[in-house]
Amino acid sequence: MNRMSAVCSTLFACLLLCAGPASGAPGAAPPKDPAKVSVSVSPEAARPGGTAEVTLTLTAASGIKINRYPKIKFNVPAREGLVSGGESTLGNDSPPPIDAGTGANYFDDTVDPLRLVLDLDAQAPRGRHDLEGQVKYYYCVVKSGFCAPAKASVKIPLTVR
Repeated sequence: MNRMSAVCSTLFACLLLCAGPASGAPGAAPPKDPAKVSVSVSPEAARPGGTAEVTLTLTAASGIKINRYPKIKFNVPAREGLVSGGESTLGNDSPPPIDAGTGANYFDDTVDPLRLVLDLDAQAPRGRHDLEGQVKYYYCVVKSGFCAPAKASVKIPLTVR
């Protein structure tokens, strides 16, 4: 099997697992916020040259399931003179076997937290800095079988002491 056929087969399997028997009601709009995103930083005030751990939690809205495949990706770009960037992922590298059932591809209502350690620049300026981050994930509406990708921007409150 060539690479393109393998990719197409994988995507088709994911669509079958995600959508189930229905692909959603015609004209149905996707939910505005399929999951609540919350972010925390530890320690509350980090030292220049130290580290700060960012924890991101996704909680599915009522009637929504968050997929394990494709993986959830949390990304924070580097900010010169302040912090290194990085990415954290959670989920599966490949879809579950077809015979595993559709429930095998979903997290429970609250997804395990994604953690990302950022290195602070030794000359990082003191004070509060709002970092930009982004989380990308896939979700499915249980009732209709509608599945889609989602992304959310997050503000990360970083305090340097």
